[in-house]
Amino acid sequence: MSLPTDIRKTREGSFGWMLQRLARRVEARLADRLQALDLNILQFAIMMTVLERPAQTQAAIGQGFDVPAYAISRALDGLEARGLVERRMAAASRRSFEVHVTAAGQALAPQLRAIVQEVNAGVTQSLTAAETDHLLELMARLLADTE
Repeated sequence: MSLPTDIRKTREGSFGWMLQRLARRVEARLADRLQALDLNILQFAIMMTVLERPAQTQAAIGQGFDVPAYAISRALDGLEARGLVERRMAAASRRSFEVHVTAAGQALAPQLRAIVQEVNAGVTQSLTAAETDHLLELMARLLADTE
């Protein structure tokens, strides 16, 4: 076997390489669907986070993402301008703001869930339900092991 063939097989058989390609495809599909709602990926992720755990501080939200604080702030600015979230002074600290979902943000939640379900179903369509469940279980274990 020649060196270029070995390298190609190593790359194409790499868990990281495959995962990265798949993640990019999923993100592209998600971004495409979110465009209709005038949301970007980060705004979507923040919405899902605040819907799941209301009244988090902006700093706490930012800790869950691997992006600079200014990116979280800009994403929140956009969500707030659209009336989907509002920032309120935190009771525990006057220097912190809590992020709350508005009624308009709550009304958007079913659409966000539907988009996630559609995109995930599209990505896993070649797997059986049992295979999808098993894959998700394995991925959850890997994520827990790498924290």
